[in-house]
Amino acid sequence: MFEISQLIRRVIDVLQEAIFENYGIVMGRQEATGTYLRFFSNNTLYTIIPVQEVDETELMERLKLSVFMHTQGDFYVSKFILTRNNTYLAEDADQLFILLENSVLEQARPSQMGYKLAKFHNRGKSFNEPITACSRIGKWKELWEGRIDYIETLWKNKVQTHPANEFEKLFVESFPYYLGLAENAIQYLVDSEIDDDPSEIDTGTVCHERFYTTSWIGKYLVKNPFDWVFDHHSRDLGEWVREHQRLFPTTYQPEMVDFLREYNYYSPISGFSWKLIYARLLFPVHYIEIIERYFEDKKVDRQKEAEDKLVSFLQKSHHYEEFLRYFFTVNEIPIARLGISKVDWL
Repeated sequence: MFEISQLIRRVIDVLQEAIFENYGIVMGRQEATGTYLRFFSNNTLYTIIPVQEVDETELMERLKLSVFMHTQGDFYVSKFILTRNNTYLAEDADQLFILLENSVLEQARPSQMGYKLAKFHNRGKSFNEPITACSRIGKWKELWEGRIDYIETLWKNKVQTHPANEFEKLFVESFPYYLGLAENAIQYLVDSEIDDDPSEIDTGTVCHERFYTTSWIGKYLVKNPFDWVFDHHSRDLGEWVREHQRLFPTTYQPEMVDFLREYNYYSPISGFSWKLIYARLLFPVHYIEIIERYFEDKKVDRQKEAEDKLVSFLQKSHHYEEFLRYFFTVNEIPIARLGISKVDWL
């Protein structure tokens, strides 16, 4: 433990020098939140974003989205800070990084999340410059197929070589069901895109890789552009609902209904949007992530952790199937009027 603490201290010391050298800012109290290291200086919160590979198009798009959302009145969006050399990329030895700042510091509150997300999306919808590197619009099918094809290749290999442990045995037994679910999700998505003409309210907006209440709660409300993608707003709605059901498999309904009702009141959800939300919910992303982590991380303790997660996930699978079966009914969605199809086998 002492050696680890010393290593962390040395890393912090190097960072302090790099921050002062590049920005003229003295690092104060530090705190680690998720992926990033943050620190305070003169009542301003700074976030250090490591940059592994420089994609100038992506960086410029995130900069433009940050500036735009700030000018639209969202002062909780992190702003990019220029270095003394008038660039946004700073360098520390062989590590590139970007510094973001939040000068409006307010404790985040988990209330009215549906309204807050609708307001955020409505601001983002008026962004009218082309987005390519950060865009996920029209890419769901390709991305989903790529992930499920990769898992299917692993599965075929294990079927041929036979499972080596309990995790692999559970994987071999369970995958055909989740392959079917993924294929249903992809077909549901394709049918929705063929059958429906998106309306004006279905235009792209600023979304998140994975949105949930915890994205906007904590000691301070920080909206980090490096958590964003440009996509259809149903992405964030579907991901919030999926995560909420995962955390509260038997008591999710009241808060889910309130969340979607709030959003729909301030920003109407079209029939096309409901279909995209449901397609995302059908796609078994949590199952896929558990399998991916097991095969990509060879450490014994991580693989045991993956096994525990898979066991827990499979034990709760009947809750999720029931959730999918009654999703539209619970939310009182007029599926006949909106032309929404049910998945018959659920």
